[in-house]
Formats: sequence, structure tokens, C-alpha cells
Amino acid sequence: MDYIKLGKSNVKVSPFCLGTMMFGGKTDTAESIAISRAAIDAGVNFFDTADIYAGGATETILGQALQGVRDRVVLASKAGMTVGPGPNDTGISRFHFVRAVEASLRRLRTDRIDVYYIHWPVNDMNLDEVLRTLDDLVKQGKILYPAFSNFPAWLATRSQWVAEVGGYAPLVCGQYPYNLIERGIDVEVLPMAKALGVGITIYRPLCIGALTGKYLDAAPLGSGPKDLTTRSATDERPQRWTEKYRQSLLDLRRYAQAHNRTMTDAANAWIASHPAVTSVIVGVSTLAQLQENLKGFDWKLSLEQRAEISALFPTDPWEEAGNTFPAWRRSYDILR
Repeated sequence: MDYIKLGKSNVKVSPFCLGTMMFGGKTDTAESIAISRAAIDAGVNFFDTADIYAGGATETILGQALQGVRDRVVLASKAGMTVGPGPNDTGISRFHFVRAVEASLRRLRTDRIDVYYIHWPVNDMNLDEVLRTLDDLVKQGKILYPAFSNFPAWLATRSQWVAEVGGYAPLVCGQYPYNLIERGIDVEVLPMAKALGVGITIYRPLCIGALTGKYLDAAPLGSGPKDLTTRSATDERPQRWTEKYRQSLLDLRRYAQAHNRTMTDAANAWIASHPAVTSVIVGVSTLAQLQENLKGFDWKLSLEQRAEISALFPTDPWEEAGNTFPAWRRSYDILR
């Protein structure tokens, strides 16, 4: 597996990043450990988690899985979302972040978190406070590289400027949803990242399963009781996307088959081939899903092939920029 420098840092990560959100929920401890070890054996050295996943159980299980192999992995976690009932159990304050890092270190059974994301921007966030806090945590050796997640491009750019002026550790990368259907970050985020040397990690590469084609044969929405084998019980977006992009999905299936590949291969390879993308976070719940998803990362698309796949989906990135994060439309309220 090829390894890529994460932003302007000199740390190298695999283009396949193991997403662990299912650990401790849909995936039990034994299967989670098996997935983690198999990923490492396949050359994956980048793992992604968050303090909010499964109420902290995901980090606990991942800590078990990495015992004895911790230094083979670049470990990323996040903080800033609600993890308790108290007024300071959420948000981007110094008070919350210092406690969040300590709690994650205990659960992960490690002395450091390699990449630490601000999970979401919030209204009235004090950039100087949070960046100074992350810098202090770097100096203490508790985190190595600060990062951000789901920031609009203007806020990511301003954050880098505040860090530079304040003499704080720079934010090494950003994390965003991106796939053949949700292409909003094409508009500003990816050009910003390329220009500033910011690494980009991608989540939701398969559009919550829509791009695997598994919903193509499902009954239309509203036609009867939910079939839990083909449709999420709590999230109807994959089916709605399938209905909207049915022809595009069928075209993607034919394109993949013509190259002796799967739709999953094509969707993952399309993202990984973008020059501004560093790594693709692939969340799996079974060992079989891990093996299936790994295949797409040995398919190196040419510029022509990437353009051919792009053309299968008549997506308007400007429209999707608003649909992906409606809050971005009022995002100037974020900064104090």
C-alpha cells in the first residue's frame, strides 16, 4: 500500500483509513478486534474514531484492539460534540477539550492521540481559545497534530491564520463527507486544502451505502413496512439518493463491471484519485466488508477514467455545498 504525507506534516498515512464508528454498536468486541488486526496486516496504518461513538465504547474497544501494535498506527480521534448532560459536556471550550483528551487517552489505553479533530464548529466559538488549548496539548505530548472537521473553507483558512499569528501548532488536516453524490466540497474546501497544504480525510465515501447499489432493488419509500435488510431503520437518505440517482447508479454498475470491478471499488477509487484527498475513511461492521472495501484502493484511476465516472452523476456541486451542510449558509455566525 502506498503511504501519503498528511498535509504539511511528515507523518505518512495509508489512503485507506479504518473508520471505527460501528465498534461497540453494530460490531461486537471480538469482530472489532479482528477487523482492526486484519486492517493492519493489509497495510492500513490510519485509524479514525471519536469520543462520542457508542458513548465512548468505540474508543475502549479500539484501545483493546491496538494493544501491542499501537505504534504501527496513526490514531485519530475527535471532540466537541455532546458526551454528557452537563453544560460543559459539549462545545469547544478549553474546559471541555482538556477533559475530553484525558478521557479519550484512558479509553484508548495510550499516552497520545496522533491526530485530534475539532469535531464540528459551533456558534460563538473562540478560535484563539481552542487553538491555544490544542497547542498546549501538543506541548504536553497528549496530542501530536491538531485538526478540524466539517469547517467551511473560510473558517478553516481563518483558523490557520489565527494559529500562525498566535504561534500555535497548525491544523494539519480537515475531515469532510465526499462522494459521487455529495460533492459540495469541490466548490471551496478542496481548492483551499490544495492551496494551503492541508490534508483532507473523507468520510461517507459510499453515501451511506447508496453507492454500493444495495438499495437499487429495494421497494420505493412509502410503499410498505421497512425492510431492515435493505434500508436503514433510522436514515432514509440512502433510499432517497437511490431514487434520485437511479440511472446514475445503474451506469456506475455497468462501468464497474466493464472493468471487472464493483460499484464500491469505483466509488472508493474515484475519491482516492482526487489530488487534494489524503485518505478515505471507510467504516465497516464486518471482516468481509473490510476485505471488500480494500479492493478499490489498488485501482489507480487515470484522469480520463475519473472524468468518465464523474460524468455519470449529474451533480451540481454548488447545490450540494448547501445540501451537505445547511448550517454553512449561516456559517458567518460561527465566529465571535
